[in-house]
Order: sequence, then structure tokens, then C-alpha cells
Amino acid sequence: MSSSYESARFLRPPDVGRIRRNQRRIHAQRILMIAFNVLVVAGVLLTALWMYRRTQSDVRFAVKAIEVSGATHTPRAALDAITKQYAGLNLFRIDIDRVQHDFGGLPWVSRIAIEKKLPDTLRIIIVERTPVALLQSGGDLRYVDVQGVAFADLSPTVGDSDLPVITHASGAELVRSVRLVAELRAHDPQVFSRISEIRPIAPNGFAVFDRQLGAFVYANGGDLSAKWRSLYGIVEAEHLGRSDIEYADLRFNDRIIVKPVRPITAAIASARTSVAVQITN
Repeated sequence: MSSSYESARFLRPPDVGRIRRNQRRIHAQRILMIAFNVLVVAGVLLTALWMYRRTQSDVRFAVKAIEVSGATHTPRAALDAITKQYAGLNLFRIDIDRVQHDFGGLPWVSRIAIEKKLPDTLRIIIVERTPVALLQSGGDLRYVDVQGVAFADLSPTVGDSDLPVITHASGAELVRSVRLVAELRAHDPQVFSRISEIRPIAPNGFAVFDRQLGAFVYANGGDLSAKWRSLYGIVEAEHLGRSDIEYADLRFNDRIIVKPVRPITAAIASARTSVAVQITN
């Protein structure tokens, strides 16, 4: 009896009506959930649009203060001529590319960073170029940075007038000369302090005027410091002073050539250097 009852219970046909009602309820819940999500997204978008329009037109965000920092050599008048056009503009509507372009036209400006401080302050942080040499172009002297960019005329009120002067150089030769100056300044200040003029010589040489010797020294960039110290040893051993030599040539691997103004003896061999010395009298 019990077995027959259990079999009958499991073999009864399902309640089709109830199943359909459950399916309709689930389907309705899904539709309501989708509609709710759509309404939430629409609400967020409308709020964002309202806030955007409000920030673009609200007078509370009109620029009232412009702070400029980092400018050492750039004249204040030049900065004011640019920044005054941003005063009163909506802080959110200021075109960053335009600001970058405007300040990029100033000779000393290398790059800038821009900050917008709510509700009405625009901050501009300037990074200026660092001159590493002077470029002689015609009768003018211009500051040049480590990238080989000649950016401003020599001025008694800005920059460093005691930088080495690069002559007869442009393009890749100018960049090569500037890099030599920067390398010596960073790693061999003693040699750097003696240099007053540099002229590139293809393919990888330089004519460098030594202000203490009062003469040009010809050298390659790669071993300039080491060869220059060998030359110092020769000069010290022979008691050579300013204007005692016409030139020195350090571009050879196995010797140093010295052209004295007056004949000197072979005692040059006593110089503290392992490089052979050739005197051209």
C-alpha cells in the first residue's frame, strides 16, 4: 500500500498553472531589475550632465588668482602678458594645450605643469632651461641647453656669461659639442674650468681653447680628459706657461704633439706621462 502510494505521488502530473505563474513572476522581476538599472544609469548621467553644465557656467569658478612659480630668468612682464588672458575664464574651460603652447613660446621655458585649484585658482609651475654653453651665431652669442637648443640671447641680467663658447657648429655638431661640455662640467670640472671656446672637427674631434695655456688643444671627445692630463704633465715638466705653445694635438693614440712658440729641448721626455711626445719646432 505504501509503495503504491509513493509511486503514485511521484507520477502525478505537475501543476502547470503554478509553474507558469512562477515563470511570469521571475520574468517580471527581471524586467523590473533592468528598468531599475536603466533608471540609475540615466540618473547618474543626468546628474553628471547637470554638474558639467553648472561648472562650465558658474561664475564661482571664474579664475581670480593665477600663481606662477619656478621662473628665475623669464621676465615677469612676459609671464604677465600671457597669464592676464586667463583671468576671468572658467577654470574648467581653460584649454591645457593652449596654456602649454603659450608658455612654450617663452625662450627660457622648457616645460610647465598646470594645476587647477578649486574654486578659482590656476597654478602654473615652470621648469626653465639650463644653459650649458654659449653659441656664437654671426655676431651674436646665444645660450644653448644640453639638447643643443639655442634659446635666448646673452644678457647681462640673466644666465651665466662665463660659459664656454661653441663656434662653427650647428645641428648634430652642435649637439655633440654641447654634450662634451656637459660631460666635462659634470665629471671633470678642472678641465672644464680651462675651456673658453670649443669648435667641432669632423668626425669626432674638437678644437678647444685652453684659457690658461692661451692656445688651442685638438682632441677627440672620448679620451679628452686623460690626454689633457698627460699634456698638463708635459707643460709642468717643461715649465711652459701661457702663450708658450702655439697648439697641442691629442688626437693620436700613441703620441702627443706639441708645437712650441720657441724651440725647446728634448727634456720633454722627463714629463710624467706614458705617451710618446712629439715636439714640432
